[in-house]
Amino acid sequence: MSVERDKLIAQPNNEIDQLCAVGRIPVVLSKADAGYEIAHCAGCLRTLSWPSPRPDAWAAPVPCPECQRIYFTAARNRSGIEIPKDEASQVNDAQQASRTAPDSPPLPIAIQLLSNFFGAGLVVDERRQSARYALSAPVVVVPLSNDGMPVAEAYSMTLLDISASGMGLMRTGQAIGSYLLIDFAAAGAPGTQCLIKVCWRNEAHGITKLGGEFIPFVR
Repeated sequence: MSVERDKLIAQPNNEIDQLCAVGRIPVVLSKADAGYEIAHCAGCLRTLSWPSPRPDAWAAPVPCPECQRIYFTAARNRSGIEIPKDEASQVNDAQQASRTAPDSPPLPIAIQLLSNFFGAGLVVDERRQSARYALSAPVVVVPLSNDGMPVAEAYSMTLLDISASGMGLMRTGQAIGSYLLIDFAAAGAPGTQCLIKVCWRNEAHGITKLGGEFIPFVR
């Protein structure tokens, strides 16, 4: 297990104390309209007038008609997504060490999110992937099972911090799901979605805090 994952999983009650004090102010993203939509496909730029996932409603994966890129939209069907095999099951130490090596490059979605919230000038140091940047932004979460199937209606959460390897979230009430599909339309980034694996979850006084690591979204 890498140092980055150790820091992500350990000490859930002290996650705010571990945030990286970088002296940056998050970029305030413009709010989308009340009816959030995917808007367009990032793969082929096709217009996708599909409703983004919304709280208290089911969401399901649907492929872009043009390039088959997967987006979660407000819908209910029997579809799921493919969870990478090295995430859904045990892998040998060599594979795990290779995937989580301190000098391994961040996933593209991590770089995109850090750029969206903190500006394109933010330099991600691959040696400090555990450095976390504090912010507060609304997101919508689709809870998924180990086999990538939605298990309940989507719900709102607050994004507390983000790093090159994962993120921390909070909400009032429970936050179920082994894997979470995060939709950023409510934060002003329609069509931006990522997948995280929940590493720790802490429930106290009616509030749930959790931390998760980015995993590849097979699209």
